[in-house]
Amino acid sequence: MRFMLSYARPPSAAPAESGRPDLILVREARAGDASAYGELVRRYQDRVFTLIYGLVQNYDDALDLTQDVFVRAHGSLSRFREEAVFYTWLYRIALNACIDFNRRKKRGVEPFSLDGDVLTEAGFEPSDQRTSSQPDRALENKELGRLLRQAIAGLPEPLRVAVVLHDIDGLQQKEIAALLNCPIGTVKSRIQRGRCELRLKLLPFIEVDR
Repeated sequence: MRFMLSYARPPSAAPAESGRPDLILVREARAGDASAYGELVRRYQDRVFTLIYGLVQNYDDALDLTQDVFVRAHGSLSRFREEAVFYTWLYRIALNACIDFNRRKKRGVEPFSLDGDVLTEAGFEPSDQRTSSQPDRALENKELGRLLRQAIAGLPEPLRVAVVLHDIDGLQQKEIAALLNCPIGTVKSRIQRGRCELRLKLLPFIEVDR
């Protein structure tokens, strides 16, 4: 079973649309209602894509993985425990798919959105974003983005996952703990360590105003 996912650009992590509860849609999808599962896909494809895009750092790969995640989730609906939160269950499938993918590919990275304020969270003041009147600033920001992607890719996997989930995908620490099945203190530690390593990696390339 395949599902059509079409994006002109990387989508933002928008909240699910209001309507029938996820659990009702899951039950209907289990009973063979394709439109019910299609609604679940529409509700969560942006969130899942944003997560995957941040972790694999390649647009086309992210589209393929998003498609595969929803196919895999559809095939696993019979194992979904109804006391669980559907999107948390779905995110865990997506996260595991990304980890497996990155372990297999082990190649260079492509651009991804920096709208998650990763630099600010790592301890840097945001630069002037009015690049239209400052072409040189635009070039600096482009180079900084390249360095940031490189630095994130170089983080140990547990730190990279925590930073991407929190600072790029915008998940709360308790949500990440649920996804990773680990204590919230571990999540907090990984985020802090990841930010610290990013700051150390980027410090030689960034002028911090005093």
